[in-house]
Amino acid sequence: MATMKQVTEAEASGSVRKIYDEMIAHWGNVPNAYKVLANNPQVLKAAWENRKEVMGHGNLDPKVKEFLAWATVVLNNCKFGIETHTARLKKMGYTNADILEALSVIQFFVGISTVINGLGMVQDTNQEVLDILSA
Repeated sequence: MATMKQVTEAEASGSVRKIYDEMIAHWGNVPNAYKVLANNPQVLKAAWENRKEVMGHGNLDPKVKEFLAWATVVLNNCKFGIETHTARLKKMGYTNADILEALSVIQFFVGISTVINGLGMVQDTNQEVLDILSA
């Protein structure tokens, strides 16, 4: 249960209504997280503008950005985000097998990072990696 009420589409006016209309044009709906953010129109506007900039511009392929969004919500255990971004991945053509493969990659790197951190390992990269990083 959300700790704040959602500002419904029927209640939206002014700048909130404008943002809701943009979201409906983009997604076909207003995600519930944004309906809660609408309790403070400035916060809603900042979140929406940031999302449009980050996800809509730049050099990364939109599929890469969506996979990064999905991995982030998985790692943050955000049920709402997991459902939303998994559906978006499937809409982009990714299969259940693809998503399970991605989860296994996350599992491996979370696990090996925990081991490396737990061992207090110092830098253990080869010269080629160091050269690439310093370029």
